Amino acid sequence: MKRTVSMGLLVLILSLVLAAAACSESTATDSTQVVQATATTGSTPTSEGSKFGGTLRIVSQASIPTLDPMIGGAYVTTAVGSHIYETLFGWDENTEDQPVMVDTWNVSSDSMTWNFTLREGMKFHDGTPVTAGDVKSTYTRWINGWYSIAGLMGEFMDEDSFVVNSDTSFTINLKKRTGAVILSLAKPYGSPRIMPSRIDEGVTSAIAVEEWVGSGPYKFVRWEQGDRIVLNRNEGFTTRDEPSSLYTGKVTAYIDELIWLEIPDEETKIAGLETGEWDVVDGAGLDFFQRLNSNADLTVPLYKPGHRSNVFLIPGQAPFDNTNARLAVQTGLDMEAIMTSLGPSDLWTLCGAVFYCGTRWETSAGVDEYYNVNDKVRAKELLDASGYAGETIILLNPTDYSTITPTGFVVRQELEQIGFNVEMPALDWATIVTKFGNPESFNVATSWDVHWNSTSPLEHEAIGASIPLFPKIDKLHELRSQFAQATTDDEKFRLLDEIQLEFFKAVPAVYEGVFYSIYPATAALKNFEVKAFPYYANAWLER
Repeated sequence: MKRTVSMGLLVLILSLVLAAAACSESTATDSTQVVQATATTGSTPTSEGSKFGGTLRIVSQASIPTLDPMIGGAYVTTAVGSHIYETLFGWDENTEDQPVMVDTWNVSSDSMTWNFTLREGMKFHDGTPVTAGDVKSTYTRWINGWYSIAGLMGEFMDEDSFVVNSDTSFTINLKKRTGAVILSLAKPYGSPRIMPSRIDEGVTSAIAVEEWVGSGPYKFVRWEQGDRIVLNRNEGFTTRDEPSSLYTGKVTAYIDELIWLEIPDEETKIAGLETGEWDVVDGAGLDFFQRLNSNADLTVPLYKPGHRSNVFLIPGQAPFDNTNARLAVQTGLDMEAIMTSLGPSDLWTLCGAVFYCGTRWETSAGVDEYYNVNDKVRAKELLDASGYAGETIILLNPTDYSTITPTGFVVRQELEQIGFNVEMPALDWATIVTKFGNPESFNVATSWDVHWNSTSPLEHEAIGASIPLFPKIDKLHELRSQFAQATTDDEKFRLLDEIQLEFFKAVPAVYEGVFYSIYPATAALKNFEVKAFPYYANAWLER
């Protein structure tokens, strides 16, 4: 059964450590390298057999709008879906691209033809074999969807570029050379997650499937909406032979059952973790860090380079169809005040780089002039120049998201000081996400994105502007296409400076600062890593 829903947002939670647009990327040699303080729960000598079993109870970051990864851009959808579905390629522990569902691949000497062979023996949860035809149906839906990296690949392909050669092999033929092929298939967020063609063949990006079948280590059991989602170990799962490495190599589902719980109240989330009622709080409020970190029964992974708080200014209707109105917000916001609302100052930092601070593609172009200006007088002048006449603007800010909710109250106050008339309805995250695909009922939204989805122009959602949360800036699109085809670092960095300056001038989104998410968990959970989002395959319970 299928039903129509609005497209989800990237929470936009989204941001990949990027492989640059090099011509050859079969080994991801041009991947962005970032220093990550990845927290991994320790493991003790344990026999292989004793690692199996148990139920892991996870409190979701917020209410969950859908389990369809192709339209559910919300982080909470990806956090669950990454255990149900597999990708063709994925990240290893060094954040480099490695094969997952693909066995072998090669590229022609002119980098225009890419041939892939799938691993033998893979089956979906319904028992049917995974075929190249299934890959094509998912890929077709993906490339016509709203992910920025998918839109970019669409610029380099024709309608008949994806060719099924046999049940286990397929070819991607490019019309223009780009280094984004493997990158687009390996992203932790936004890459095609393969499902049976009987489910998604012919389904548009605006239609959510309601049968959640993948080939991953866990299979869907039930969803009590607003309460819990239950997954069980997939006994028919086939894995690779290489050593386990984050989302790649050998994957072993040790834990019998994964349960995601929706607990709206933050104090209740933390209290339940402390008493053992549940085992993990995905993305707890930063104010709880010291309290949780001092608890010997818990571990508290701290995630860097972090997530970036932002404001989306909907371009489809007044006042933000006018660049001056968007510039007024960028010029007038006090970024430090907004970030302070999230928690202790050692858990966040001010960062004006569009492609994140501390990453390969960081540039300072325009930062001093446009970031954290906090000039209310100039902002008022820009707002007057926009023609804004005091109309009420609707700010969407979730009531149940510890790393978004506090920022909205400050953003509202800041917008009112600039001169906007603001209303902020009380809505949970799942409700807000349903509005993102067709944003006619609001003007502003608070959210965040992540470094593994925004560290270069190739996958940057605001630059790609593939959903109506962002204005389409023609110059940004042209510069992005040039970046995708650039072959030298000198050329890429020259383009990066141009792109970042144009970003600040056109204001497709406003970035406030970077915070470091925490993922407190029971100390009984072993081998638990967070490098993009929490992944519980390969982890086990000792209790």
